[in-house]
Amino acid sequence: MTRTVDVLVVCSSGGHLFDAITIAPAWRERTRAWVSFDKPDVRSLLADERLYVAYGPTNRNLANLLRNLRLAFRVVRETRPRVLVTTGAGVAVPFAWTARLVGARVVYVECAGRVDRPSLSARMIAPVATKIYAQWPELAANWRRARYAGNTLFGPCDAAPPPGTGVLVTVGTGEARFDRLLHAVSHLDLEGERMVVQYGSSSVLPEGADCVDFLPFDDLDALMRSARAIVCHAGIGSVAMALAHGRRPIVVPRLSEHGEAVDDHQVFFARRLEAAGLATVIDEPERLHAALAGDHSAPTPDAAPDLAAAIGAALGELLGSNAESNPVTLSPI
Repeated sequence: MTRTVDVLVVCSSGGHLFDAITIAPAWRERTRAWVSFDKPDVRSLLADERLYVAYGPTNRNLANLLRNLRLAFRVVRETRPRVLVTTGAGVAVPFAWTARLVGARVVYVECAGRVDRPSLSARMIAPVATKIYAQWPELAANWRRARYAGNTLFGPCDAAPPPGTGVLVTVGTGEARFDRLLHAVSHLDLEGERMVVQYGSSSVLPEGADCVDFLPFDDLDALMRSARAIVCHAGIGSVAMALAHGRRPIVVPRLSEHGEAVDDHQVFFARRLEAAGLATVIDEPERLHAALAGDHSAPTPDAAPDLAAAIGAALGELLGSNAESNPVTLSPI
């Protein structure tokens, strides 16, 4: 197997991985390798890919930053990427700087969950980035170097999903707890209706629900497809999967004041979703019972630019048009 690659893709698990998988057609015909965490969604979605496992968590974690810096030197020396593509978050910082030091170009795609301002990882990578993409026009307007070329949320969706049964609650794959939401879920009376709760790193396991910490992608996808209603945090992966199955999710944003996130970007993301009619946003989890009533069908999104095509064109510009055929089928989102 060729050790050097055209593209090194670096991203966290969860929503950042979702973004990367959604734009993966941009490098389908390129030689590549991936860097991410050892999480169920990573293992299932990248099962057929060349994967280097990074150290997590990375939020304000100096020890893992140093471990990942050492790993970055090894991976970059071994793969010699011509372009590094990243959707964030913190894990990407040492890899982007190391790749740039050896002459690779860096393409940064800000997570679709960022609407109001760039993330910390974006600001740290921007000095070495060749191209930067924001996934909302308003963010691009406030970020001089960024270009808006589409959003991973606005892809194909199930036009007429089946009615579905039961309720799915998911808090994502991050290391921060979301006990505030799960406490509210514990008090729901669904009158015998089945409820599945993916609780992640949280400590609250609602009684009467089928509780699991993390799920492989295929299992989560099947639950999303079959559920009557989906309750989730304002994480891009959870929201986008629900929309892809024609469901308008009930979204409860994480708040930094409760230690549920590093900042309040989920609040801005949730408000943007609500304005577009793509989610039912609940500020207080106690309002969940009322929100679960009624129709949860997602509207058909308006036409939007194709972000994967824009990234593919950028790679063609940076790498040349002669791609080495190396097709690997990724699990569909």
